Amino acid sequence: MMTRRHFLQATPGLLAAATASPRLLGAPTSTLTPPEIGRSTRIAKPGDGMAKLDLGRKQSLRLLQFTDNHFFCGVESGLQKTDDDQATVRDWQNFVRIFKPDLVVSSGDLWHDNPGGRGQATLEYTVARLSELGVPWATCWGNHDQLDDFQRGHDALEAAKNSFYRGGATHGDYYLEMMGSDAAGVSKPMAHLFLMNTNRFGLTDWQLAWLKTTQAQLKARNAKPLPALAFFHIPVFQQKSLYREKVTLGSCQEEVCFEKESGEAVPVLAGANTIRATFCGHDHTNDYAVRDRGVDLNYGRATGYSGYGGEKLKKGAKLIELDLATGAYTQTTVFADGSKWKPA
Repeated sequence: MMTRRHFLQATPGLLAAATASPRLLGAPTSTLTPPEIGRSTRIAKPGDGMAKLDLGRKQSLRLLQFTDNHFFCGVESGLQKTDDDQATVRDWQNFVRIFKPDLVVSSGDLWHDNPGGRGQATLEYTVARLSELGVPWATCWGNHDQLDDFQRGHDALEAAKNSFYRGGATHGDYYLEMMGSDAAGVSKPMAHLFLMNTNRFGLTDWQLAWLKTTQAQLKARNAKPLPALAFFHIPVFQQKSLYREKVTLGSCQEEVCFEKESGEAVPVLAGANTIRATFCGHDHTNDYAVRDRGVDLNYGRATGYSGYGGEKLKKGAKLIELDLATGAYTQTTVFADGSKWKPA
């Protein structure tokens, strides 16, 4: 049985690096440090960090969240495709065929570490599988998404077919603007998706400063606030502190690993009054939601068979539907055979 402990033991470098904390929220802007995982070397220009997805006359956004796929976990050398990885790819294909999303979002740990420097080859393999799904997709950085050269990884993610990843000059933080046509056929922004890089520590000062700046720019640009969802890998502190055993609906079968996030993120997430919900991963056997300051804090369902926890909680995905007119959303855990699960 694989557990989180096995994951960390397999990567001693992660344990050593995790002892070095980033600066905390509230530090002067000039002292903010970009994340180590996913750090860019390109200089951001106006327009970087944003992509537009045209939904035409659709009145709702339908997306699938995959999380914690961990391709090639446990493979000692090369790119030997395991039965688990092949099962994950088959599930991806079935999810898209059955649920027909407008967009797929992978919320971190797409591949598993960088043994022998093979991280880039693993990234390119998994990105090719995403591209073959034939639908738009985007991804966030997770703590296991390790590379020798993160800029090379950014470039590959941005250049891939059907990719809406745009974090290549912004250290992995970016947003998608959902465009739709009004009754007169005029295209206009309808909603936003924020995708953030939680590095090894969770949402810290760098990401939250980016979010506040981006939200202020969007507020100045749009006549009215637009509904938004946020995606990142590591949960926030409140996903632990607000959970109540036998009261909170869903599955909580392991400790909430919010890492260094100290509860400072939610006030920022809620600050612009646009983000309806957040979706994370990281803890493979947790699938529940809590609410704070008007924001729903959701776990996605772990998707990849190479990740731990499948013997305790069935692998799946999250189907999310956002009404572009009202901002209301629904989220349902789904499985590759077309079945669905809602906590009772």
